[in-house]
Amino acid sequence: MKSSLKLALLSANWTRWEHRLLSGALRYADAHSRVMIRPFAPFRDLPATIRELESWGADGIFGMLEGNDLDTLLQGLERPVPIVNSVLAGERPGVVMLIGDFSTFLDASIKHFRHLGLRTFAMFLADEGAILRERLVKPFLQLIKPAQSANAAMVVPVDRDVIWNPDAKVEPLPPQLTTWLRELPKPVGVLCPQLGGGGYLIRCCKVLGLRVPEDVAVIGSDETDLSLANDPTLTSVVLSMDLVGFDGTRILVGMVGGKPPPSSLIRLNSAELTVRESTGRRRPEICDIAAALECIQTNATRGITVEQVIKQTQRVSRVTFHRRFRETTGKSPAEAIRNRQLDEVRRLLVGTELPVSMISDLAGFSSPKVLARTFREAEKTTPRDFRQKNQTPQAVARRRN
Repeated sequence: MKSSLKLALLSANWTRWEHRLLSGALRYADAHSRVMIRPFAPFRDLPATIRELESWGADGIFGMLEGNDLDTLLQGLERPVPIVNSVLAGERPGVVMLIGDFSTFLDASIKHFRHLGLRTFAMFLADEGAILRERLVKPFLQLIKPAQSANAAMVVPVDRDVIWNPDAKVEPLPPQLTTWLRELPKPVGVLCPQLGGGGYLIRCCKVLGLRVPEDVAVIGSDETDLSLANDPTLTSVVLSMDLVGFDGTRILVGMVGGKPPPSSLIRLNSAELTVRESTGRRRPEICDIAAALECIQTNATRGITVEQVIKQTQRVSRVTFHRRFRETTGKSPAEAIRNRQLDEVRRLLVGTELPVSMISDLAGFSSPKVLARTFREAEKTTPRDFRQKNQTPQAVARRRN
């Protein structure tokens, strides 16, 4: 292997999603000094960008590329290099797809809709691709009630620039989409698992005079940039892109060194639900402990506070929430948050070689000192000693290599 590795991060967008992926990749590079990472994003002229990254001497590419862009990349490379791509596309030689487990997205979305009292669900995809139909629509239809399946999914091609641009006009709407939205039983919860799809659907509902979220509650898969650009802002379920960036870089470094990847398709089951206005106005009027537990599960490692949990999930007083939470779970909300954070610390100590300072950040602690004190109180040992006693054989082998 070369004394240093040059890895290119390639994307047509530059949103918080890409920022977090780059952050995770840089964390890996920070622990492995031979790795250099350079973003080539956002690109407007992909062939020119390919020439630029080849001139730089990229040894591998970490992409967030749709199918057409991925094909252009493969065809334009004069010197093929290993590629890890974090967008769902068809299998291609030399390319490893690192994506979220769609069942995790479905489970988090449907649970949230049900917490809001919704019983009718639908899915919208702005693509006619057979891959998306097979891997997204089919599992969704299998999950919901059979009586809903006849008209529960709409797949229609829409120009990518319209999807990704929150200021783009959506008129004229595709006729089949217009009919579908008007005929869906109301209220309905609609899942939009593609980047930009949720915001596009919100704009379509406005054109048709449908209220969001009163008539149509929408969950997308957009990160903060696109989610906040919508009116109302978009509730999202997204991958933990920091972990995607870290794991993807680790896999890519191995591929550059001649190590075969574990699979051509790798699924991660770490999803984060962020509740915003496209569903948030339909919060229950009761103390919703299930929603609070779900919020803690998905956001504790991002440093969420008890106050934020209450704001996102409850319509009762702080005192009532604390009393009901302890009655239901046997612990306080703060203890539940801390337990979730400690679970993540244990997972990272056992399964990775990350330094404790990085683990502290990834698990949502305010500082490594706070992590060390809290961990010792819970485990009666230090993080270092816990790792030495419990680290997996795979992690030990990676450290030795």
